[in-house]
Formats: sequence, structure tokens, C-alpha cells
Amino acid sequence: MKRHLVFTFFILVSAGITQCQETKGQPTSIVGSSEVGKPKGNEDVRYLLVRRAGRPERNYYELTRTATFFEPQLCNDELISQLKPPPSFFCCDIISEYTVRYGVYQAWKVRVIGTSDSQGAPTSTKDSVYVLVYARHPDWKFCARKYRIESSSDGARKIIYTDFQDGREYTFELSPKWPRPWQIYEVEIQSSNAFPEIWQASKERN
Repeated sequence: MKRHLVFTFFILVSAGITQCQETKGQPTSIVGSSEVGKPKGNEDVRYLLVRRAGRPERNYYELTRTATFFEPQLCNDELISQLKPPPSFFCCDIISEYTVRYGVYQAWKVRVIGTSDSQGAPTSTKDSVYVLVYARHPDWKFCARKYRIESSSDGARKIIYTDFQDGREYTFELSPKWPRPWQIYEVEIQSSNAFPEIWQASKERN
């Protein structure tokens, strides 16, 4: 029995699906986007990816029009079937339209139903699903059930938000050196498990 468990774990690691213990919070290199891995239809439908990173650790997100597995040749249908919500014990590496995101442990398919920014909407008016994106930093992307942005007289700002995935309240502070507004996308969840669709797109790419 022990030999069987060790062998199974070896296969999962080799396929780029690893235990979610520690992920890197540093910006990664940009990769080219493609129509492959893009949700079908004329609506603004995207994938919402989540991973753990940073110190202290928290959820970081990616809202992307395209998504494929980083190394699909090492995956198979059986492995992908293990990536199911609620968050799996295993995670995988996904190529978004911007970069490679390592340690993704859940993926949703969403539809964008509204856009704004932190100047026009500094506080959420209802509980929903809001993706907050700071365009000048590749990793500052959060997803909240509700949020508010407080500004001080010296130009510093503080974001207080309830994380969409884990339901906990977090605070993110910005110095006056980061004055640009945050982009805010309100989205509607269409599927709580987009991994099978991303896997299919990955096979088609190859």
C-alpha cells in the first residue's frame, strides 16, 4: 500500500500537479496570448484562477481570457479529474494570457457583468464577486465578496476586503508611490470547476 501511494505522488509531481505548500510571490515573465484556451461565445467570459503566495500568505488571483496547462503532455484525464472544488490538496501550473501562474488550486469560469475603478466605486454596495486589479503590478490581483478603499491625507491607501474564496477579511496597504486607481471587475460565476475545460483546450493546443 505504501509503495502504491509513493508511486501515485510521483506521477502527480511529474505532471506539474504538486502539493500546495508554498508558491512564489514574485512577478514572472510575460507570455504571448492565443485564441486557444479562450472560452467560447461573444460575451466577456474569462477564467478566474487562484493561488496562494506572499508573506503573510494570502490568495492571489488572475482574471484571464485564455488558460492552458503549462505542461499538458505530462497530464491525463485521470489526474485532471482530481482537481475539483472545494480546493484540492493538489495544484497545477497554468499559462494565462499574461504569464505562467504556479500553484493554481482552483479555477472558475466567469462572466464580466460590470467594470469600474476605485475612484468611481471606492466601496462595494453589495456582496458580489469583485476582481480588483492594479494594472502597474502583475501580482496585485485580488477577488472579494465586498471591499472598501480608504485614503489618507498623504496619498496612502488601504484596501479592506473579504476574500472570495476563503471568506476571511484582509488588508492591503499602498504607499503614496502607487497612486493609480484599481480596476474593478464584477463577475458572475458560470462554473466552479473550469479545470476540465482548460484541460481540453490544452490538448487541442498540442
